Amino acid sequence: MMNKRSLAAITALTVVIGGSVPVSLMSADSVSAAEHQLTANQGKATMSDNNKKFTDTAGHWAEGAIYEAVKRGYVTGYPSGKFLPNHKVTRAEFVKMAVSALNLPVGSSLSDSWYVKYVDAAKSSGIFATGDFADADWNKPLTREEMAKVAVRALGSVTKVEENQWMYLAAKNGIISGTSPGEISPNGATTRAQAISVIERMLKVKNGEKLPADKYAVAAAEVFWHKTNIFTVASEIFNGPDNKNIYSGIRSWKISKLRVASPNGNIVGQVDSLIAIDWNDPKDPNRKLLPSKDKLLWRIGAKTKVLGDDMDAYIVLLQSSILVNKDPKRYPFNELALGIRGYNGKPDINNFNQPALLESKDQSRQINGLVIPKNKFSTKGEIQIEVETISIGAPIYSNVLSTSVLIK
Repeated sequence: MMNKRSLAAITALTVVIGGSVPVSLMSADSVSAAEHQLTANQGKATMSDNNKKFTDTAGHWAEGAIYEAVKRGYVTGYPSGKFLPNHKVTRAEFVKMAVSALNLPVGSSLSDSWYVKYVDAAKSSGIFATGDFADADWNKPLTREEMAKVAVRALGSVTKVEENQWMYLAAKNGIISGTSPGEISPNGATTRAQAISVIERMLKVKNGEKLPADKYAVAAAEVFWHKTNIFTVASEIFNGPDNKNIYSGIRSWKISKLRVASPNGNIVGQVDSLIAIDWNDPKDPNRKLLPSKDKLLWRIGAKTKVLGDDMDAYIVLLQSSILVNKDPKRYPFNELALGIRGYNGKPDINNFNQPALLESKDQSRQINGLVIPKNKFSTKGEIQIEVETISIGAPIYSNVLSTSVLIK
């Protein structure tokens, strides 16, 4: 029969970090004798440790990063010969990894908690600030957003960051990629492999290397930040180089602008999201929001056409809701209308040079949005995105969401 100590040793959730430090989320009695020896040898990883081939990393997506991290000496494996790349990392463990990888000065501490001196070092160096995590429980699994905060702060260029912007900054710098196409999982737990990969990328950026960004992750992170991805997906239209001040391009978009209301408060609408889709990218993950191609029409006046593969276009979908409606007879629609203004020329079904209304012939997949041209159009020098209430014989209330300088 298995004794109590053996069972505890098998079930303990223990991660070894920063040289040879095991950190258990259970009591010290649950750590194996071999792991106790690793504790005694804290920070004394040998060359044989660093060159070890783990039994569970061959073919793993982070294999290269794992061996680079082991070589640097800020992480090691387990006595069993495994690395356990898919085990979760705690907040304390990641901070120690980052502090060790960055070679930050670590002082002494009188605390019984092993991680306090590393947290103090992270605070002193500016890679962590009080309030970055929801609470002060350092033994909680690290979320991917929390990891992004530490990584972005470590780049040393943080000034004023808006709420939920950390994932965007990390993805845009190539530090964080998607967990799947178009998914960034900000609240997902961080694994050892993910933590090491992020730290390795962070070190490269700090050394001046420009990393490729996962464009789908950047777009998803932009949605997480401020409920749209238009400045990533259609950047040449909405966030081009002429947008140089805080009143244009991506900086003109504010969460506070996403409501439309009548002065008396009888009608209040809200933008839930504004999603741009690259019609010419068959892998765009947001194509799942659309009906099948044969059921997607664009309309100019009374005329419609099927949206063809030959059209160079972006689709912009508005998801909205009416929060307050005290006059439903005159405001019968539970959504807002989308407008993109600033194009020259006359709308023409045979000349795609203007935003056009989108329609779905699939009754189960109705959409609210516009299709806009990528080229062969001219502007008045400025493109505005606007939403407004939809009424029958009643005043229309609108709000400009963003203004982009585009001279074309």
